[in-house]
Amino acid sequence: MSSWTAPPTAETLRLLSIPDVGRWWFDRLFPIGRRATLALAPLARPLLNSMPLPDRETFDATEGLFDQLGDMHRVLSNPETSSMRLVLNPEKMVIKEAQRTYTYLNLYGYVTDAIVCNRVMPQQAAGSYLGAWLETQAKYLQLVEEAFAPLPILTVPYFEQEVVGFAMLRRLAMALFGEGDPSRIFFQGQTHHIKEQNGEYVLAVPLPFVEKRDISLLRKGDELTVQVGGYRRSFILPWALMGLQTQGAKFEGDVLRIRFRWEERELRQ
Repeated sequence: MSSWTAPPTAETLRLLSIPDVGRWWFDRLFPIGRRATLALAPLARPLLNSMPLPDRETFDATEGLFDQLGDMHRVLSNPETSSMRLVLNPEKMVIKEAQRTYTYLNLYGYVTDAIVCNRVMPQQAAGSYLGAWLETQAKYLQLVEEAFAPLPILTVPYFEQEVVGFAMLRRLAMALFGEGDPSRIFFQGQTHHIKEQNGEYVLAVPLPFVEKRDISLLRKGDELTVQVGGYRRSFILPWALMGLQTQGAKFEGDVLRIRFRWEERELRQ
């Protein structure tokens, strides 16, 4: 399995969403624009003062680009060959943004197989002036476990110097993987996914070995909390769902399906 380092979150999500967004545009608008442009070009050129219009070769090149984007999506979304790993610091806002990113990756069909928790304070900091910071990190590490279960959480200590150079990179690799293979898949499958069905969105969360009576839901703004017995998990909703109303939930087999849609009064405005 090959590996690559992604740019910051916003740029990565834009890059990974290009195949889906581009395919929608290509399937619906491109054929119409191509036929219209090629048919009207001889008549339009005199009126446009010889301004260049796209020709057949240009359209063929554009079609080839969309095909390549589709190939890229198939490679990156194939769990047998590709997976994503989210890197975060144990800080409240960073964790929240990582949750949102994880949801978007699921939305576009990309599989995440591990969470890398960076800059974790060593236990030796207890009792020193960093003790309070260590306690805060412990609380957020527990939040990371709850938010991304059952994904494995890999931790990296806060080193005494910047990770630059081969020697420090090797220390980092040993802290993460030891003598194991860093390219192996740590987790297979998606812990949740979002799909559009019949004009509404459905968030599906696998919950095996759970009874319906043990499940409760709480939504507050962009955060949806699912509680099962004494355990809970929070989902940071993607922007696409934040403006929608929660329409209820249904437990089917071992999957909890939560529905979102626009209110009718909002649709009439």
